[in-house]
Amino acid sequence: MSRILQVFCILFSATVFSLGIPNELYHLGSPFLGLISLIPMYFVYSGLKSYRESFLYSSLHACCVHLISSYWLAFFKDFAAFTLGASALGTSAIAGFIGLFYFLPFSANTAKQKLEDDSTCRHAGSVSVRILWFAAIYTLYEWVKSSGFIAYPWGTISSTMFLWKIFIQTADIAGTYGITFLSALFSAVIAEGFILFYKTRRITEPRYLVSQYTRTALAAITIFIMVFGYGAFRLIQPVRVQKYLNAIMVQQNADPWKQSTDNDSIMTSQRLTKQMLEKAAESGTKIDLVVWSEGCLKYYYPLAELHYKNYPLEKPMASFIKECSVPFILGGSYLRSTEPVRRINNSAFLFDKGGEFRGFYGKNHLVPFAECIPFSGIPAVAGFLKKVIHISAGFTPGDQYTLFEVQGTWPEKRYLPESKVISLKNSKSQQAAEDKADPYIKFSTPICFDDSFPDVCRPLRMHGSETFINITDDSWSKTKSAEYQHFVIAAFRTIEYRTSMARSCNSGYSVVLDTKGNILQDQPLFEESAMIAKIPVYEKKDTTYMRLGNWLPKLIAWIAILTGLVMFFRCRITDTVPSERTKLDRFSRKYKRKLILKSNF
Repeated sequence: MSRILQVFCILFSATVFSLGIPNELYHLGSPFLGLISLIPMYFVYSGLKSYRESFLYSSLHACCVHLISSYWLAFFKDFAAFTLGASALGTSAIAGFIGLFYFLPFSANTAKQKLEDDSTCRHAGSVSVRILWFAAIYTLYEWVKSSGFIAYPWGTISSTMFLWKIFIQTADIAGTYGITFLSALFSAVIAEGFILFYKTRRITEPRYLVSQYTRTALAAITIFIMVFGYGAFRLIQPVRVQKYLNAIMVQQNADPWKQSTDNDSIMTSQRLTKQMLEKAAESGTKIDLVVWSEGCLKYYYPLAELHYKNYPLEKPMASFIKECSVPFILGGSYLRSTEPVRRINNSAFLFDKGGEFRGFYGKNHLVPFAECIPFSGIPAVAGFLKKVIHISAGFTPGDQYTLFEVQGTWPEKRYLPESKVISLKNSKSQQAAEDKADPYIKFSTPICFDDSFPDVCRPLRMHGSETFINITDDSWSKTKSAEYQHFVIAAFRTIEYRTSMARSCNSGYSVVLDTKGNILQDQPLFEESAMIAKIPVYEKKDTTYMRLGNWLPKLIAWIAILTGLVMFFRCRITDTVPSERTKLDRFSRKYKRKLILKSNF
């Protein structure tokens, strides 16, 4: 394959991949395009001749996918150079490094083996190795780029698959990386079939090659049948709702860059909340919680507590909460300390029905180079950023997993528990009152970027969170694709941990999801709206993914490392151990010297 054709295949693959990710044309993505998007990339991979090619083509593919699918990062105000430029370079570098592993199993082949591989395909570059290795390394790449400080879990194959509910149910076993592996495996099997069709016309022993491909393809088909069977079982399996959390989700659709104060957005949120409370009263629905989106309060708590008892002037926020007599979750900033540098958490606040501030959760995973800049905790660095670059040091990551607990609502039909305790501790009247009392519900509030990371949501779930209530502000993007991309990535948390999730966003996509990733309720994008969300709380059951975490990519990482070590020592042995021909040459030279010495005497 010529260099021009290789570059074309990489660009074509990146374009198809980007169209499969949620965008302005396909709002929730195209699973079919995602499934076939790596076929052109596999053609290039199967013809790699050096580590250099492996690095360059992997980098080019990742950079193009990132720029096409995440172009909206350029709208992040003064941080566009960091959010789009730096993230594109970082993603390319990661892809290039991981891409070196593509060439690893074939790098130690001798010239003779490569010649035999072209004619019979019996060596390290054979069919099954190529297919499985490609799927494994691509899965490893998506895991590495989605982990750590500079993690960016956008632009992944799994984000194209949201509409195929039957296919993505395996996320409760291997997370999104199992879906990535299966999708890459499909592309590799199809691409290898085309390559086989071309090779059988020119190789001397095609039967071995056809037989090997057939076995590999049948194994892949068997895996897919099992995956779809498991997905069908999960979709039809009934899940019992234990209780509900009736919450008013407010979408104020305020521009975060244009408002110098939060008075207007608070007044808009109050109006929408009041409308929903009146609607709930008419229908006889008990409201358990009101949720406003991320960053709706601009002034820092706890210093701003007095401010919000007096502002907005039309209706102070604290007075409004007390008047509603319902607990509130509000997004804002919490000032942790001012010395030696200012430490602020992007937070979710809980206010009780009396309007009193009760506590907060600090966002754990901040957006790199936007919300958080490396070494900004050092006073000299913070001063440089503020004086020279004219940006603040941003937020400080939260250092604790926080759960909130509020009273919920029993379902219309309550199911009796399997066991019962009869105690003499309380009187009959007290025990009857407890049976009729509304249940308490523990929930967590992953903030914006948080809900995209299993490493954040998994500990929250393990510590007892019964449902996730995410608050987000993606309104700065001004694009539907940004809103939907964030949504589909977050939606996988519901399947991974078999729990419900509600998302309350400034401009969308505000939804309620069940344990299978189904949308129960939603709101339109970029509109002022509110809804009474009936968030189901299901019986908590530990999934395989919850217990083991990212076991699949970690296993692949160990295999790749061990393979690298084997190839390294194999090359060392090949270089240091002389061949039989070399030994014979040395013996003959030594023997000739002895003959010359004898003849001289």
